[in-house]
Amino acid sequence: MTIRHRSTVLCIRDSEMLVIELQDPSSQARFWSLPGGGIEAHESPEDAAVREVLEETGYEVILDTESRLETRYLFHWNNQDYNCHTTWFLGSPGLKSPQPVDDADFLLGHMWTSVENFEILFRNHPDILNPVRTLLHNRN
Repeated sequence: MTIRHRSTVLCIRDSEMLVIELQDPSSQARFWSLPGGGIEAHESPEDAAVREVLEETGYEVILDTESRLETRYLFHWNNQDYNCHTTWFLGSPGLKSPQPVDDADFLLGHMWTSVENFEILFRNHPDILNPVRTLLHNRN
């Protein structure tokens, strides 16, 4: 099993959150997630989080570093099992307009949706749902 260190951002604008739609290359299963991905060798979790949101959505993000949350979970992707160590952050979009996105084929797109939808969007993914629930709870 591969160990993967990742960073993810729950980016909130007013009462909306920024989500991405992914499609597993092997199973073709589609699901909603939050922008995020692997931490590169030279990066901090904060740097990776900002880079990943920009790459996957075109938005610059401002992190609330005090919101930092860490989880570990198993994730099956593209016929491989990963032991994920994920650092989660709350964030908000920066002032610049979003840039065009040119990322991997498995990234189908992104959208802003009501924060109230999080239970529905992530209901089949407790490893996303629970950290989102915690971040939103700690935000208030």
